Amino acid sequence: MNIQNIPLDRIAVDPTQPRKQLNEESLQGLADSIRQHGVLNPITVTASGSNKYTIVTGERRWRAAQTAKLQHIPCILSEVAPDERLTQQLIENLQREDLQPVEKARAILYVKQALTLTNREVARRLGLSERQVGYSLDLLELPEEIGEAVISSPNRPSDGHLTEKHARFLKQLNEEPELQSAVVDKIRDERLTGDQTGKLVKALRKKPERADEMLQSSTDHLADFFADDTPPILDQEVGVSTPTLSSHAQKVLDFLPSLSGISLHQKSAVEVRQIEDALTSLQMAVESLLKSCKERLEA
Repeated sequence: MNIQNIPLDRIAVDPTQPRKQLNEESLQGLADSIRQHGVLNPITVTASGSNKYTIVTGERRWRAAQTAKLQHIPCILSEVAPDERLTQQLIENLQREDLQPVEKARAILYVKQALTLTNREVARRLGLSERQVGYSLDLLELPEEIGEAVISSPNRPSDGHLTEKHARFLKQLNEEPELQSAVVDKIRDERLTGDQTGKLVKALRKKPERADEMLQSSTDHLADFFADDTPPILDQEVGVSTPTLSSHAQKVLDFLPSLSGISLHQKSAVEVRQIEDALTSLQMAVESLLKSCKERLEA
């Protein structure tokens, strides 16, 4: 590993760096730490001309070192292709604890567009699942004020905040902004979980004429709207019902191939939305079933 102390004024920020904003308070805290302990982890740079270098990873440390009035900073000199540089920068950004979901989504979209990648290719580069990449990009389809409010809280209650799981369901109401805003208010006021929000959104889309009633009542009273939970379009297309938690493994395996027979090319927008609803219900059932399987196996 080639580590050199390079003058700060010979180093420049990469203009293609996915992250565009830095938290000033966090940056000042890092500068204070650097004054006391020095730069503990070298930044990574690549040569960009005569005695000039471009940051690959470590822009926050470089800026904090400037604030701390350092003259030099330890650097790992690396030769990386532009596409690999973008990947490394994004991976470093995704590992930040203060990175908000919408920032992560913007960074993923930037790299996807800059390198002309599919979701699957982005996922492979970043060590994520294709589903995670898709969920992140879905945030960018929400109204900006809602997307900006989404936090990541995988291991604790949402406490009235919007989480990525809430966002996945709120996206289904993009064409009804007033209703979408009303659901956001209900999530915050009543501290709805992601699952409760999913049930509410499904009920609202199934019975839009009773939206006011549902928004004013507790989510515990939505059971009446789910008497028939069989996805209608899936039934019409493939003639089977969604597997329930009591289904045997063979029934699940028999059901899966039928999904590939669904074609969206000649479907109307209404039909596509109905299929989306059906698949969302199926997804919820699968996630619940997987959770039950894990609990049973760990018991």
